[in-house]
Amino acid sequence: MVTGLALKANDPAVAVLLLAADGGYRPFTLGLYGIYNCYGTIDSVVEDTNSGLVWTYLVDRLRDGRLVVGAGEQLDPTDDIDILLEVVERNQLAFLDEFGSEPALTLDGAVVHHALIYQPVWEAVAAHHPAPMADGWGADVYGERLPDLAAQVVRLGAIDAFLAARGLTWAPPGESRQRYPTDLGMIYDLDEARSFVDQARRDLADVPLLAAAIDHSASRLAERDEHSDPG
Repeated sequence: MVTGLALKANDPAVAVLLLAADGGYRPFTLGLYGIYNCYGTIDSVVEDTNSGLVWTYLVDRLRDGRLVVGAGEQLDPTDDIDILLEVVERNQLAFLDEFGSEPALTLDGAVVHHALIYQPVWEAVAAHHPAPMADGWGADVYGERLPDLAAQVVRLGAIDAFLAARGLTWAPPGESRQRYPTDLGMIYDLDEARSFVDQARRDLADVPLLAAAIDHSASRLAERDEHSDPG
């Protein structure tokens, strides 16, 4: 979402849950750390205070009826946050004209989406642009535990401030209005993935703090090329 770099199988990535609002999207959770699973989301989500509180909050909303699962979808309190993200990912189907518009998951009537950010990009921005979120942000989800997550709140604030400064926006992968929209269901070959690296270098030439993250993505592509079947 920040650089346009292609996420590849087993790449470290950060997901942030978003709610559709006022013609755009805003984060309502902190970053969830995991591994890109090649199906449009992350799994193997790190079990920490943040992910535990997010899951507990959403299970509570499922039980009180504020979190609504669409027809044909399944989400149960005995599941885990990996399953939740799989359901959230399917909300992207609404961006494809041939699919119906019924959401897979809504919270208080708002469609739940997620943003995906390459973890080296997330870490680089968070380290160099610390910033707070607005007062009161996250109180619904985290309640009195929010002060325990102060460092993660600052990291999210850094991403939020960076996006605003660059004229970028929070958005799910399938959203065509973002700077780097993704064609849903596309599997990019090595040449295409390399072209995204080249574009990131051009677009972010004035942001040296992201150079190492872009280089990391390029090195991952080189590993993929080295281990590919020569046919």
